[in-house]
Amino acid sequence: MGAIDLPAFLLAAESPVVIDAGMTCMGEQYIREIREILKDRAPSRLFLTHSHYDHCGAAAQIREAFAGIQVCCAEVGVKVFENPRAVATMRDLNRSGTRYMASLEQPPTGFTPDPPDFEPVAVDCPLSDGDVFNLGPDVSLQAIATPGHTRDSMSFYIPERKILFTGEALGVRADNGYIFSEWLSSYEAYVQSMERLTALDVDVLCIAHGCVLTGADARAHMQRTVEYCAYFRDLIEKTLDATGGDVETAKARIKESEYDPLPDPKQPDFAYLINLEAKIRAVQQLYAQ
Repeated sequence: MGAIDLPAFLLAAESPVVIDAGMTCMGEQYIREIREILKDRAPSRLFLTHSHYDHCGAAAQIREAFAGIQVCCAEVGVKVFENPRAVATMRDLNRSGTRYMASLEQPPTGFTPDPPDFEPVAVDCPLSDGDVFNLGPDVSLQAIATPGHTRDSMSFYIPERKILFTGEALGVRADNGYIFSEWLSSYEAYVQSMERLTALDVDVLCIAHGCVLTGADARAHMQRTVEYCAYFRDLIEKTLDATGGDVETAKARIKESEYDPLPDPKQPDFAYLINLEAKIRAVQQLYAQ
C-alpha cells in the first residue's frame, strides 16, 4: 500500500494484518487502501519491522483509524517509543521527509503535504523471536528476530505462502540493481540475520523500499545482498584507511562514489548520510572489541 518507496503491506487473511507504517505523510493513503480492500473488516494487528521513522511514522494514525488494532514490535523497540529523545528525533525526521517529498517534481501518489506530527504509539504485543500468529486456515505469521539494521529489527514470514517481509535486514535495492547494505547497529548481527533469512524458502520478498521481488528474482536478491554486504564493509575499511580514520572525510568520499551516481528516486541525502555514519562506526566497533 502507498508509494512503493514507502510501502506498508496488508495481508488480507481471515484475521487481516498490516506490516509497517511508513511515514506520517503516507498515513492517510494507507488507511484509504486498507478500507478499500477490507471493506467492512478491520486489521487485527499492526506489525512493525523496526522503530525507524519511515517504518512507524503513521502507526498512531492507523491505530486511531481502526479501533481494537494491536500494535506489535520487538521487545527492544517498546522502549524506543517511551524515549522522549527518540520520539523527538522521529518527529523531526518525519517533518524532513515530508518536506523532501513535497520538493519532488512528482510526489508519490497519496502523499499528504501537511500530515499530523509523528506521535509515539503504545505497543500491545511485544514480540520475541519465534512467536507465531494464526491468521486463518492454513495461514500463519512467524516473527524472526533479525537485529543488525537496528537492535529491534524483526522480519515476518508466511510459510504457507512463502512470503517474507524483511525491513532492511536484506538490504534495499536501487532501481539499477545496486543493493544498500544497512547494518546500523551491528555488522556481525546483520550478517547472522542474513544467514537466517537466506536459508528460508521464499517466493515473494517484500523489502523495505522500492520493490517487491518474486520467484527467481527474490532468491537472487537474497544471495546478492550477502555479496554487497561484504563489498561495502571492504569499501568502508579501505576508505577509513585512506583517510586516516577520519569519519567525515570517509563519508564524503563514499557518498560521492556510491550514492551520487545512482538514479532517482533514492533516499534523501540526509537519511543516507545518517545511515552511512552509523555503518562506518559499526565497522570501527569491530576493531575496538
